[in-house]
Amino acid sequence: MNTNKPLKRSILLAFALPGVMQGFTHAPEAQVQGIYAAHAGISLVALASVLLLTRLFDGLTYPLIGYLTDRTFRNTGSRKPWILAGTVVTVIGLWFLYRPPANVTVTYYGIWMAVTYVGWKLTEIPYIAWSFGLSRDYVERARIQMWRGIAMLTGGLVFFLVPFITKSLGITPTTELNFQTLAFTALVIVVCVPAMNLYALATVPDGEAAPPQIKKPRQSLRELVMMIARNGPLMRLLLAVFPASMVASMSASTSYLFVTSYLGLGKHYAAIMLIVMPFSLLSLPFWGWMCLRFERHRVAAIALVITACASAGMGFIPVGETGLIPMMILNPISIFCITALVVAIPAMIGDASDHGRLQSGEDQSGIYSAVYSFMIKSIHGIGAAAGLALAGWIGFDATATHQTPEGAFAIRLVTAWLPLFGAVISAFLIWTFPITRAKQAETQAALKALDEKAASAV
Repeated sequence: MNTNKPLKRSILLAFALPGVMQGFTHAPEAQVQGIYAAHAGISLVALASVLLLTRLFDGLTYPLIGYLTDRTFRNTGSRKPWILAGTVVTVIGLWFLYRPPANVTVTYYGIWMAVTYVGWKLTEIPYIAWSFGLSRDYVERARIQMWRGIAMLTGGLVFFLVPFITKSLGITPTTELNFQTLAFTALVIVVCVPAMNLYALATVPDGEAAPPQIKKPRQSLRELVMMIARNGPLMRLLLAVFPASMVASMSASTSYLFVTSYLGLGKHYAAIMLIVMPFSLLSLPFWGWMCLRFERHRVAAIALVITACASAGMGFIPVGETGLIPMMILNPISIFCITALVVAIPAMIGDASDHGRLQSGEDQSGIYSAVYSFMIKSIHGIGAAAGLALAGWIGFDATATHQTPEGAFAIRLVTAWLPLFGAVISAFLIWTFPITRAKQAETQAALKALDEKAASAV
């Protein structure tokens, strides 16, 4: 496969289909904790503890899955078996997570959340690495990530139609997100996730085959860690995204409670998110164009600053119906800008992966995508746990009709104001990312020469 030739739209569409269902299944991820807290009466501290435990488990599984998918790719030229296995585990985990028994406990939540996370990892780590191998070209790689990003946002948009569908079918009396909504979501997942994933696996090529190489001794764990640590661009990017991701995860964990329990706009929650999603879909072609026209790390940095300002403004939204219009203005601005990272960051990881291959002589895309995914998912879990715990510790009560002054401050601090500081720090660090368009072109030329040399040596 020529990985510098533009891909056909039919291939891009087929490749994006798993992304649609990833967006659909991840859309309620930030709301699930709030639903379990508000409708099952599980304390925020208990939920935070479970999230933290699942992330400790992730510390073992993320690098392991990345390492094994790379080995499979080198031996077979494909990462697809892992995606197939992940599809099965994801469907099972989400079925039980979204359809809990009446007397659900925090242990039940923790078990099926952990199973779901394993399924997502088995699917998404090789899926991201697969996207890197479809093209090595700087521009085409951004195009692939744009299609994947649009697919994920489309899936998220479809999820927030579910409350309206369940109400129209008489399943729920309102459009509020609750366990009945999640139960219907589980039915959609059981049908659509396998169908879309299998179609992509059957129609999209595996990507660039591993180049012929002289047999090398298997790398030890220490050697793998050192290889990752020596990849300067990767380490700088991981450091750069850490602050914004941490506070954004804290904010996401309380956003559902911010709108429903604090602002009192629970009946409008699905509508608020539906308004956001079209802006997200429109933003991806815009940011994709910006990343093609300008250096993508600079685009990402500017978008982060705008996101931070919009997020901070949400902390001043008044409680009650008067807060609906400001929420519908500021939230779309924030989401419109943050989606720039959906295009820019995965492409930057791919560039760092090429840099690592030039250093080591081996394609370790699975390891790099696993490291990035592990960090982001770990931050999401730790940040979500910290957000819930901090809000509860200061005084926020998810079951209360009216919040105390301490509770009101807590939910505004975690949801709106902390993201400002993290985003500004990350924007500064991303601005200095070392791989530019010109630098990536040099790397591609060097890799081409390396592959030709390896082929002639075999």
